[in-house]
Amino acid sequence: MNLSISNKKNFKNTERIKWIFIFINFILCILVNYYFIKVNFFIRTALIIFLIICTIGILIYTEKGKSILLYIKASKSEMQKIIWPKYKETLYTTLIIIFVTMFMSLILWGIDNIIFRLIAFFISLRL
Repeated sequence: MNLSISNKKNFKNTERIKWIFIFINFILCILVNYYFIKVNFFIRTALIIFLIICTIGILIYTEKGKSILLYIKASKSEMQKIIWPKYKETLYTTLIIIFVTMFMSLILWGIDNIIFRLIAFFISLRL
């Protein structure tokens, strides 16, 4: 029993250390971009990309990172199950939406015109 409590504490401590390193790398990315502004852009960008890759590498080995990786794998497998529409189906659906939108806008324009004329007629009766 004592061993499992020790393992849990050790696990929590390693997780905290990983998150501290992630935070430090994040701050380093900001500082590198800020303090090395006069250094060549490509060198600065390469250094920032290296820090980001290190951060992602550390993140993958955290408990949250493992769950995120598992979620991405599950999403990828679900995306492969999707049946995407063919070109013709997409074209016809787009054309239908365009024509329905134009038709509805003409109807609304007509109704608006009729209401405008009625209001103008009632206003002219008052005078």
